[in-house]
Amino acid sequence: MLEFIKNKLINGTYVTLFVLLFISVMIPVSLGYNNVWNCFLTLTLLQLARISRLLQCVLAIILFLLSFYIPIGIQFGRMNYGFVISAIETDYHETKEFLKGILGLPLLLLFISWAALYYYITLPVYKLRRKILLVLGVLFFSLAINSYPKRMIKNFVGYIIQSKKDLTLLKDEALIPDTFTDVSSHPRYKNIIIIIGESVAANYLSLYNYPHNNTPWLKTAPGFFLENYISTAPNTFLSLPRTLALSDGDQVTFNNNVVTLANRAGYDTYWISNQGFVGEYDTPATVIAMRAKHRIFLKRGDYNSALIDDFTMLKFLPDILSKEQKKVIFIHMIGSHPDTCERVIGYPQRFTVSDKQEINCYLASINKLDEFVHKVYDYAKDAQSPFVLTYFSDHGMTVDSGRRPVRHGGDEKQNYHVPFFIITDTATVHKTIDTPVSAYQFPNIFATLAGITSRQIIPLRIADIRPSEIKVFNGKEKVNYQQLSESVLIK
Repeated sequence: MLEFIKNKLINGTYVTLFVLLFISVMIPVSLGYNNVWNCFLTLTLLQLARISRLLQCVLAIILFLLSFYIPIGIQFGRMNYGFVISAIETDYHETKEFLKGILGLPLLLLFISWAALYYYITLPVYKLRRKILLVLGVLFFSLAINSYPKRMIKNFVGYIIQSKKDLTLLKDEALIPDTFTDVSSHPRYKNIIIIIGESVAANYLSLYNYPHNNTPWLKTAPGFFLENYISTAPNTFLSLPRTLALSDGDQVTFNNNVVTLANRAGYDTYWISNQGFVGEYDTPATVIAMRAKHRIFLKRGDYNSALIDDFTMLKFLPDILSKEQKKVIFIHMIGSHPDTCERVIGYPQRFTVSDKQEINCYLASINKLDEFVHKVYDYAKDAQSPFVLTYFSDHGMTVDSGRRPVRHGGDEKQNYHVPFFIITDTATVHKTIDTPVSAYQFPNIFATLAGITSRQIIPLRIADIRPSEIKVFNGKEKVNYQQLSESVLIK
């Protein structure tokens, strides 16, 4: 028996079998096509391609090109439009941060896959009769015509084309005036403050019953706190424009947004940002921000171009709040954006729930958010004018025990379930509202808070919202939020 196995090892039979099985499992699973059929399909195509050296090499090259996605797919899953548009917008600092995340096992698996593919193209071609070769060739192309490699390549090319169109459209629409009509204003508040958070999943706030008290002030603060507010999309590029501007979920009317609506209604508008400023039309956030009458960007460059504390934005508030005009102030935080340990900037880490330091830093960033909102509230109170303070996060995050424990994702509820609350100068009790609310409704909610009516946006009170099916844009299509998977809370 041992002699038999030794002979098989010497002539490479078992090695070949192992290599074919490794490629058949590793490639589809790591690319996000992880089911038994795709593994079996890969194995079948690998074998059928050996009827021709050309076919064998072409298949190996295709799989080699797709394998570059292995380190990404292992961590983030199947490619979608959100990943591609984010990659196009990625800067040097984000690239460096990403490369740190693929070191180790993802990179090792990539190199092993390359070695396996190299071994595959050295395998001998089957010598068969012409009729059998013809039949097997037809079978190969029949299986390959709609296989996952073909679909992935088609999707990738489509995403590239679509992203280029969207970025061009972004620049074009930035120059188009808003089309709001019949705008009237009956303001209740002199100061309206909109805090836009970053990458905060609601289930990691003690405000929403997380067992560690990382939001002590918010947990008892007076105001209206929505327990089921669902963001529009799983990353900033896709989510923020669909939240702040009119959108049907797929298309966004950038010129008709809450900033231009406030301008139309006679408000003085301010945009204070710690997200960075690359160019006027480079991101949806800056396109909308540039519509504000007054703009303050703490960073000249991408969001990661300098390490500046969110608290730095607060120094501008006393002067702005003291001005006589009615005003809307947008405050765009860097918040809990990965790398979370860089965001806390020396803030105390009071919670240790994991051996993954990024998760502990994530909790610290949320603890820091609690203090940030409290300070904004105090500044608004000190101004002694009627005010309303609203907070929401643009999207949630995936938080688990994986290699990159705090990361963007689009397949789980926690990628979309985010905090939302409204605090006014007259609020005296802490009230929770469990009605599901979609961030697509934010322009209507904003119109109510600002006392604005127009033909395009109908004001909507949260108390009037009735439960309905909520859909989110996952980077490819709108899907039912309730059908997304639940995540395991790390506590």
